[in-house]
Amino acid sequence: MLWFGERFEPTRVQRLAEMPLYTIDGDGYDGQFYAQLAVVGDPFDRELETSLDEPAYRTRRVLVPMLTHVVGLGRPGLSLAAYEFSNVVAWLILAVLLARWWFPPRDLHNLLRWMGTLFGVGMLISVSRGLVDGPALVLIAAGARAVEQGRHRVGAALLALAGLTRETSVLAAPALLPERSPRGARAWLRTLTAIGIVALPAALWIVVLRAHFGYLGGTRNLAPPLVGFAHKLRELRLNWRAGGFMLIRHELWVVVSLATQVAFVLARPQPREIWWRIGATFALFTLVLAWPVWEGNLSAAARTVLPLTLAFNVLAPRTRAGLALLLAGNLTLLSARVAYLPLPMAPDSTFPGGIIVTRAGEWHEREVAGEHSWRWAAGSGALRVRVPSGSDRTVTIAFGLSSVIDRTVVVRVGDAERRVVLHVGDHALVNLGPLRLPGGITTVTLTTAEAPWQEPTGRADRKLSFAVHNLSVR
Repeated sequence: MLWFGERFEPTRVQRLAEMPLYTIDGDGYDGQFYAQLAVVGDPFDRELETSLDEPAYRTRRVLVPMLTHVVGLGRPGLSLAAYEFSNVVAWLILAVLLARWWFPPRDLHNLLRWMGTLFGVGMLISVSRGLVDGPALVLIAAGARAVEQGRHRVGAALLALAGLTRETSVLAAPALLPERSPRGARAWLRTLTAIGIVALPAALWIVVLRAHFGYLGGTRNLAPPLVGFAHKLRELRLNWRAGGFMLIRHELWVVVSLATQVAFVLARPQPREIWWRIGATFALFTLVLAWPVWEGNLSAAARTVLPLTLAFNVLAPRTRAGLALLLAGNLTLLSARVAYLPLPMAPDSTFPGGIIVTRAGEWHEREVAGEHSWRWAAGSGALRVRVPSGSDRTVTIAFGLSSVIDRTVVVRVGDAERRVVLHVGDHALVNLGPLRLPGGITTVTLTTAEAPWQEPTGRADRKLSFAVHNLSVR
């Protein structure tokens, strides 16, 4: 339930180097960065500046990683597991709270509202990919309930914690506005103080991060109203032409659901209702989401505005027409299975018998041509072969080597060493083994004295040392 991507494998924190991580092709997903923050436990650790894609942006959402670091006693494996399961715990807590407070299990209306919140694409992506959106929604829900019960200070504190979990959660602060306009300076002061309690911790933390890192990050996520949405509609139209309804159906449910939620909340103002005030701010926020939030199949939009989904399900009328409205606003239930399924592991990272290969050094992304695949190293590199603990294994490690220029690559594993002389156009086959490998990590190093070859500017503009082809461990 954490999508570590092979692209960021070389820059992961060293505390995860010996750990068998489920690694998929490509970039992976955002949860891999928050998980590393949980493992390190210090948002200002210098190693995070290279292991996180945008350190100033990721460390804004500091609360859950720090809490799970404490729960894990600072030990990498325990902290990683605690962070991974924080979403499961949040999901279970929310399931109980929704059934107890707003959707008691007594009719079809409540069942659909409950399921639409818990099994919609937004929540399931948070759970299945290790994100902070689900825990933030739990805090918003608890804060709103406290306000409903007249415990405004408790509500403000919970919403403030939600802001440190996901900074956009401060948009729920209007929940603290009174049903009617405050009368007198003291009433206004109480209201503004409560809203300040919600917004101030997240704002101060962002200021600290801006001073430390020198930038804010995440600015590409906002755009003028409806620009990102219009781009999304164009993407759907083009994909429909290319692959028909079946290609776009899951993302179509997201667009229809969010459009229904936004239209309903904004078209039926209910300023005296706490959940309308929360829903309205997130509905307006939905309008200014930029293309990076909307792009792709099962885009980030649904999880970004999870409070809108909950507000919609609380507010939708309990009539026959309201039931039809609920169905339209919760269409992403049809994509629940797709949202939860993980992607397969990167094909050159996992092998029979539970053996996993990770890489050290700087490696470029995997390239494929038919059944042939390879990765370029930018300098010297290493392959870490992890054998499941408990027993030794006899294996053969095989791969091809090539280079753009003449060079010599020295391959070492244990006490064995092999020098491979490569000429332009050569494709040398390397067979290591049979080798008796103990449970744990065995490192295969590949070193070269020659400088990397620089690709011409205007192409990929990469440094290429040697390529490892068709890696296999059998």
